[in-house]
Amino acid sequence: MRSHWNVLGHGLAALLLVACGAPPAPPEGGQAAAAPADPADAAAGGDPLADAGPQPPHRPVDAIDDRDGHPVALLPFDLERLPLSHAPLGALPFFGLPQGYVPLNPPQLRAWARFPFRLGEGVHWAEGPTWSARIATEGGKDFSALELQRNLESLVDAAGGRKVFEGPLHRDIYYGPQLEGEIGGGFIDAVNLDRDAPTAVYVVRQAQRTVWLQLAMDGNGAGLVVLEQQPFQASASWSAEFPHLSLPAGYRERNAPRQRDFDRFPFWTGERFEQVEGRTWAIDFDKGEREHSMHEVRRNLEAMMAAAGGHKVFEGRIPRDQAEALPQTLQAAYGDAAGYNWHDHDLLVYRAALPDGREVWVHARLQYLSAGWVVAERSGFVQTAALLPAADLKQALDSDGRVAIQVNFATDRAEILPASEPQLAQVLDLLQGDPALQLAVEGHTDGTGDAAHNRALSEARARAVVAALAGKGIDAGRLQAAGFGADRPVADNADEPGRARNRRVELVKR
Repeated sequence: MRSHWNVLGHGLAALLLVACGAPPAPPEGGQAAAAPADPADAAAGGDPLADAGPQPPHRPVDAIDDRDGHPVALLPFDLERLPLSHAPLGALPFFGLPQGYVPLNPPQLRAWARFPFRLGEGVHWAEGPTWSARIATEGGKDFSALELQRNLESLVDAAGGRKVFEGPLHRDIYYGPQLEGEIGGGFIDAVNLDRDAPTAVYVVRQAQRTVWLQLAMDGNGAGLVVLEQQPFQASASWSAEFPHLSLPAGYRERNAPRQRDFDRFPFWTGERFEQVEGRTWAIDFDKGEREHSMHEVRRNLEAMMAAAGGHKVFEGRIPRDQAEALPQTLQAAYGDAAGYNWHDHDLLVYRAALPDGREVWVHARLQYLSAGWVVAERSGFVQTAALLPAADLKQALDSDGRVAIQVNFATDRAEILPASEPQLAQVLDLLQGDPALQLAVEGHTDGTGDAAHNRALSEARARAVVAALAGKGIDAGRLQAAGFGADRPVADNADEPGRARNRRVELVKR
């Protein structure tokens, strides 16, 4: 890997220098010669990059906070002020490393991300494909910040780029509350340097793309970020069919998605939780530690919700006291997708009113190693359980040896809900009317979710039914609990009606 990087560095350097013409070598101990000024700017007089950033007074269009809570300006940048480069550039990261300089760890390569480049007294957001790494030396070579910077500047000059910032890193910017996950995690190798490490930012402007580079250096190494600024193109698409959302390209499920025919989920609106009842779908996903991008997930979700005509209800973090007041059972049921500490990650909430009258809500968790979302489609409750009288239970047991009963449980738990009491009362009448009758109580699930978890849950639910009957005076020796998970389906798990039939408790004559 290391030798590959050295070869790549020299190869790209040679390509750029031949294609663009190397700048004149500086005198010993002097500064590298600057690239020629744009003719139009030269005619007008003055250096076009005397102040390539926003003109004074510096008025931030927005602000973020650093680690200590101090505001950091988010600054605009006028790319039109830069000369247009026609130099050929290869693939990201475009510029190679000098002899003896290598990434300390495998580079972080993201298909789409955003990074706040240092500019003026604040930062400037740019987004697109990114490459970042901590740069060190190999083979006993001593690290030289000057050697690394001179080499990089030579390549940037040859590519027609310009330096737009030089100053301190102000590392605490990257560890503020709005950035600690997205930047401090996703670009940790590039920003984890001395607090005020000398930093330079370069831009190469081309007709179809713009390249940003940030190089920060301390006594032990350097951090390098390269970003190819391009218009965003979504790789995920909205579907008219539930659950509506798809994953961005390259992302994969971390756990099997969980779908519930009817449940209630709280969506944070910024002031309160909006309780939405209906069918729900929850998924958590990632793309690998060094490729996952919070911003790529965010931008794809924005694109899908725009396609659905949805609007953003909330963006930020749920207040801790509000998050911790949610029932633990709810947090556990949706923990994979929504997170287990709901106040400790970035959150997006959307609502979409579809043309056919359906109302869809989306809760999206954004973290630097994974993401998840919960989709709820609001609907009224439709009862599917039917009460089987004791006589019907006995008839089915006598003819078939088994009968399914409708027992409702709390989500992902073995707690029997009060609505099941009338059916359990009929089972009690059946057992009291025939003291010799012995039953196996079997729990079954559909094919959704982890198989081992489903078997354990179905057995726990069967034991709960046995315990409920024993608590009403039935000899526990007449009853035997067993759980089979999804191993014994009675219908196809490919559609919801089939899955509904498979989720059942059965009484089996012993």
